[in-house]
Amino acid sequence: MRTGRLLLLSTLTLASCGPLVEEEATLGERTDALITDVDLDGIDDAFEDQLAAKFAPEVRLAPDSIDWARPANVDWYLARVHMRFDHSGCPDCEVLALATPTQSNLSTQSHKTKSGLFCSHSSTVYSSNASRKEFFLQPPDDNVHKGTASSGWRVYVHSKKSVVVSGGYDIQYWFFYPYNDSYASVNHEADWEHITVSTDSAGNFQSAWYAAHSGGNRYTASQLQWNGTHPIVYSADGSHASYPTAGTYPTEVPGFDDHSYNGGPVWQTWNNWVNVGEKNAPRNGQNFIKYGGRWGEVGELDATSGPQGPSFQGAWNND
Repeated sequence: MRTGRLLLLSTLTLASCGPLVEEEATLGERTDALITDVDLDGIDDAFEDQLAAKFAPEVRLAPDSIDWARPANVDWYLARVHMRFDHSGCPDCEVLALATPTQSNLSTQSHKTKSGLFCSHSSTVYSSNASRKEFFLQPPDDNVHKGTASSGWRVYVHSKKSVVVSGGYDIQYWFFYPYNDSYASVNHEADWEHITVSTDSAGNFQSAWYAAHSGGNRYTASQLQWNGTHPIVYSADGSHASYPTAGTYPTEVPGFDDHSYNGGPVWQTWNNWVNVGEKNAPRNGQNFIKYGGRWGEVGELDATSGPQGPSFQGAWNND
């Protein structure tokens, strides 16, 4: 079931393969009584949802014989993990028991640090709604790493004023995977990947940023493949980095490449998406964006540890 609102404003025309047409001077920033701005980002919520539905990508995954790490959704994952706190040199502690983390309680936890020879809890308290990588979510076994059946795949949408198109908008599509099975031994639990579609003030496509590892690339319409108004994204085997075509792509690590393929599952994200709003004003009950901890266990390196969620990543505001 799609949870994002698709409302037709009187000032918009949504063609099946064409741009949003502006009939009045302002669209996303109307100030009359018809607008709703639950997430307080200065953009009409209905306009955000129009753009989200129109440009929701088609994600092409590697075939089952090549990649077993599939997408999932936040609520499914929370029902299968517990929250723990990493004390870095001292035994970690359970904060929320298995299957008890929820969208409501994820960002409301607190825990004391440990110190001293006997690793006793100190008086210093950290909160899970801050950017604290000591908090982490951990599945009990490898079964969760596989993700869900395709009916459970959901994309998480975040809209904002564009940082690349003057007067335009950026629509981010965040994909969640329970596991990153990347090259060599650089693997980690949980994986948040995304693309960002940038439009002009009238909602016309201008370019798209396809994130890949610590970087990515921006593409024009002619450089992408399309399914109607939906840009096609090729999700790399294991790493889930985003690319515009099937093929081999070098990574920032010399000697290790990403590979994307045709012939695997096709994820049409417009069938299951939700607009999450902003960190301080979530929409549609998506309070998980307030949680500042990791989404997987803490590894020996940051690159082998679970990442923080979308709203605590630099890309949330910058691409």
